[in-house]
Amino acid sequence: MKTEAVPGVIFGECLVDDFGTAQCLGGAPFNVAQHLHALGVASVFVSRVGRDAAGQRILQRMQDWGMSTSAVPEDELLPTGRVQVVADAGQGHHFEILPHQAYDAICPPSGGTGSIPWLYHGSLVVREDGPSRATWRQLCARARWRFVDINLRDPWWDSEMLTEVIQDSSILKCNVEELRQIIRTYGLPPAPSLQEAMQTVARHFCAQAVLLTRGAAGAAYGDGTDFYEAKAIPTVIQDTVGAGDAFAAGWLWGFFCGDSMERCLLRAGDLAAAVCALSGALPDQPEFYRTIMEHWAKEN
Repeated sequence: MKTEAVPGVIFGECLVDDFGTAQCLGGAPFNVAQHLHALGVASVFVSRVGRDAAGQRILQRMQDWGMSTSAVPEDELLPTGRVQVVADAGQGHHFEILPHQAYDAICPPSGGTGSIPWLYHGSLVVREDGPSRATWRQLCARARWRFVDINLRDPWWDSEMLTEVIQDSSILKCNVEELRQIIRTYGLPPAPSLQEAMQTVARHFCAQAVLLTRGAAGAAYGDGTDFYEAKAIPTVIQDTVGAGDAFAAGWLWGFFCGDSMERCLLRAGDLAAAVCALSGALPDQPEFYRTIMEHWAKEN
């Protein structure tokens, strides 16, 4: 795997997904951070938790997995993020996201002013005009390469902020409905094909490429010149929470390894399918990743 002297940065929310009968740790950046750490990708997770039981669970989880907590301080006033997860019959899950959480007040990590080789972030963390948004802008200014994983949860986004989030990104990751929402929001011309729709969005925001998840239909990647599609990996689905985050992590792992785009999409699909076979967004045992890595090694 290609490595950098300076690790990449994963920036954004860590929280508790509250299913009513159970609570699971989550937040797309937190999920991606665990996946990449367990897969051997050097990175720093930058976030914030409350001084409460949920925050202690998150910090303990990171320590148990050997992840640094140096850039995840405790907030004295704001609570650790929480999302109410409600199952929709036949339609996955509905997420009720609470306002004014600790991840809305992320401060810049100490000791860093130089260039960052790569930055992963979403759109939820910049929903409020406050500390997290200011920190995000500082990190973007330092990043050489930027993976943007949008999460368009109403009412936590608007067109003005989304433009700033996506503009000049290296990779824009979204799902099909989010792609359609972007096209509707900005009044972009309708496209006769999926490839052209992705190219239209990429051109509008000067993004280098669009990475699209399509659920059971698989995934696609388009960079303005090349276009690739991949079928979904068959799996027994427990739930789909965290599938997109696993997809992002699998794709990034392949990309950092220098894999072909076809292979990156396969890696992404493998990890997403494996997470869908779990209950919740994250595995509890390192054996999960050892099995994945052994499978990938056999494919090389």
